[in-house]
Amino acid sequence: MKVALYGFMGAGKTSLGSKLARRLGYEFIDLDQEIEKETGTTINEYFEKHGETDFRKVEHKVLKNIIKKDRENIILSLGGGTILQPSNRKILELMNYKNLYLDVALPVLIQRLKKQKSSRPLIKNIPDKEFPLFIEALLISRKPIYETAADIHIKIDEEAMEQTLEKVFLLLQLN
Repeated sequence: MKVALYGFMGAGKTSLGSKLARRLGYEFIDLDQEIEKETGTTINEYFEKHGETDFRKVEHKVLKNIIKKDRENIILSLGGGTILQPSNRKILELMNYKNLYLDVALPVLIQRLKKQKSSRPLIKNIPDKEFPLFIEALLISRKPIYETAADIHIKIDEEAMEQTLEKVFLLLQLN
């Protein structure tokens, strides 16, 4: 089985993906880490220097290279904006990936992202007082695509990682 985990920034895709891969005995690949290897810089630095449009081109190229290898038994963690690009959704579909959407409650995302703000290029310069509304607006704009791209949709509130892992593991067994 090939699974692509996606959701909003701060959803826990990398943490959950690596634990899930270990539990299933699958290979784990984090797209953001692969982009950093390809570019020789952090995502944050790349965004600052080249902007989001150029970043999305690199993101697509790296995703294509990963998927071309046509591995089985893989958990692929995508960036928060990866699935928004129609060309990325098409590649995942053609290569028979199951798209698993981690739908984290807004208050949980805001709480997590406040702590990670400096390492997130899309939010690092948002003033604190505007931060919750910005996150909510961005999530609302992305949610329709997140929902339609999902083969499996899992809602996450404030549960512990182990509970979420168990829920995702069971859902994958059923699908």
